[in-house]
Amino acid sequence: MNNKEINLKWKNISAFKNRKGYKALRVTSSCLPDLFVAIDGEGYRCLLLYLPKGVNIKTKEKNKSKLLLSFIPRQRVLLIKLKDFNFVDLFDDLILSIYSRINGIADSEKASEEFITTFYKWSDFFEDGYFSSLGEKQIQGLFGELFLLLRYVGESNPSSINSVLKAWKGPYDAVHDFEFESMNVEVKTKRENKPYVKISSEYQLEKIIDKGLDLLVVSVIFDLTEGVSIHDLINNIIEKTRSKMGDLGIIFHAMSQKGLTVDSTREYNDYRFIVKNVKSYDCTLSGFPKLAISNIPQEVNGLSYNLEVNTLSDYLIREERY
Repeated sequence: MNNKEINLKWKNISAFKNRKGYKALRVTSSCLPDLFVAIDGEGYRCLLLYLPKGVNIKTKEKNKSKLLLSFIPRQRVLLIKLKDFNFVDLFDDLILSIYSRINGIADSEKASEEFITTFYKWSDFFEDGYFSSLGEKQIQGLFGELFLLLRYVGESNPSSINSVLKAWKGPYDAVHDFEFESMNVEVKTKRENKPYVKISSEYQLEKIIDKGLDLLVVSVIFDLTEGVSIHDLINNIIEKTRSKMGDLGIIFHAMSQKGLTVDSTREYNDYRFIVKNVKSYDCTLSGFPKLAISNIPQEVNGLSYNLEVNTLSDYLIREERY
């Protein structure tokens, strides 16, 4: 099941004539629960989960500004209704997320619980309440993280895509920007003509036991005409994630940590960058110049310092030019 198939369902439903109430089509014949996409009498898009008698529904109606969750006892239907036509693409992604979680669940009670849980996980993504005011340095730093996330997503496959998305920890203000199973990655984004990057704590270049640590320096130039914005990068990441059936909720939740939605990133479209090169350094090699928790007195803390990257050639793993 993918976005193209869902769009075809909506077109087929819209072609129905002279039907009262809900016009509905089953999501797929292979889905074990009775899951349907539907359009109600007012033209709003809905997702319906039909349940047999005896299933205990543990939820109350939740009526939010963009979404409605309710249970209709007479028809034994759990319903999610989209109340804002500006969010149809995101609603399709919600449908795909619910489908991927419940399509193989034969137990109707478990399927209904997963249906409700996924609604609550996604409901905030439909709100207009997020607000952020990112400065140029924050935008530039986020650009570098997203540039690398796009690369990692592109290198993933359907079985690994969600693990890759979960590895992105930058928005959560974790010690390192990416945390993979055997390797952590710290990302620094700088202008091409700047000779150094800023290390903001004694923990950023400190390795975790039994894991490697790479410092990736992304050098960019500002170009309003030919450059790429964070909004462009996010849309590319979403497109690739969809194609690999990844969980977009992971991306949206990470963005929400910085008060961002896909739509709100448009306000930063005047900040556009071209990546000139990416250099990867092994921070774990002996002699790598760093002030870290393992090599400073315990009385010293709260460090912030500049690291000259043009002196790190002995620790260079690879360089990619664009």
